[in-house]
Amino acid sequence: MLRFIATVILTRIFSPDAFGILAVIMSVQVVIALLTDIGLHQAVIQSKNGSDPALLNTAFTLQIGRGFFIWLLTLGLAGGLSVAIKYELVPGHSVYSNPQLPLYLGVVSLSAAISGFQSMKAITAGRNLQLGRLLVIELVTQLLGLVFIISIARITESLWSYIFGMLLSAAIAVFLSHVVLNGHPDRPGWSRDAAKELFQFGRWTFLSSFLSAFAANGDRLLFGVWFTPQLLGLYSIAYNLATVPEGLVNRVFGTVSFPALSEAARVQPRRFPEIYFRMRWITDSALLFLAGFLFSAGSMIVSIIYDARYTEAGWMLEYLSFGLIFVRYGLSQNAYLALGRPDYVSILSLAKLISLFSFASIFFYLFGVKGAVLGVAFHMLPTSLCTFYFNRKHGLNSLRLEICVLATWIFGWLVGVGCSAIQSYAVKFI
Repeated sequence: MLRFIATVILTRIFSPDAFGILAVIMSVQVVIALLTDIGLHQAVIQSKNGSDPALLNTAFTLQIGRGFFIWLLTLGLAGGLSVAIKYELVPGHSVYSNPQLPLYLGVVSLSAAISGFQSMKAITAGRNLQLGRLLVIELVTQLLGLVFIISIARITESLWSYIFGMLLSAAIAVFLSHVVLNGHPDRPGWSRDAAKELFQFGRWTFLSSFLSAFAANGDRLLFGVWFTPQLLGLYSIAYNLATVPEGLVNRVFGTVSFPALSEAARVQPRRFPEIYFRMRWITDSALLFLAGFLFSAGSMIVSIIYDARYTEAGWMLEYLSFGLIFVRYGLSQNAYLALGRPDYVSILSLAKLISLFSFASIFFYLFGVKGAVLGVAFHMLPTSLCTFYFNRKHGLNSLRLEICVLATWIFGWLVGVGCSAIQSYAVKFI
């Protein structure tokens, strides 16, 4: 939420094309991080030896190495892009033709090396559902980082404010994780047995992350070739708005669902479906209501929050709202990890990746920009069908749930229609 507020403020400072460049920077950063994800966080939480110092020290060592690997890998990518720009190997109208982009990527990737030193106490705190201090660390980190970004951006009107703000946020998060949290002191170490356990679980997480890296960010990377910086910036604004509901739900339930489901799988396996459905009723209802609301009120929301330069983001937000209908099945992936089936998540990530590039490309060439956005909105349909299949194996399907929660979309749509009518009347009256 704090990042969303900061983005709204920054739209008063930066033009839409700046957000197109930022969209590529952030997507590349996330993709590379996920490509090198070996599942340390999930492995420690899921493991019965999650509090063993040998396992924690080994995980800490691997985490540091991964951070520096990400940094070096991004530097190599930035160098390659610089050469491509120099010899005009990228489309001149695309985001990738910006001569500053390689330098931005090289500097911002240093945040991965910094984050590699984050304390294992953060993982063990999440494993034990001690979430209070974790929330404080996250809020303080975001608040200080965003205050820095906004302050420097107002003075310089440069994207470097965002780049250095990310480095500062990474450093603050690492520092607070060591100082604020209680637990086993972090020391580099190595245990062959611990490493074997981490890699045994992580091999599927690595594959899943490899696939989900492009599935989660492939739209902006792909659109970076097709769209101008301004158009991609508008899409980025709409996408950020569309994912706010998902972010809010994940913030409330995401940090709790995986540890809670893992605990149920270890201690009370018979209650696992009950706990899962209890979470689904809440998350599905919330996401479907917001999907309906955004579909009918997307343009109104954009007109209220942003100035006239960002008007086109309104219809994009309305199209992207359909994605929330499928996002609600994301809770199932936490359930699969808790059940020790990361292979399911890998298969779902593969289906999501294939459908994203297929839907977006086909719809773009058939219907242009609007088709591409609509393709992104519906690309998770095949993944949802796969989820039903996997859920059936573990008794996690409920026809009653699927039918009943659809009413919340209609309710949300009606609320959005009403709000739009009131806003339109108020504008005319004023």
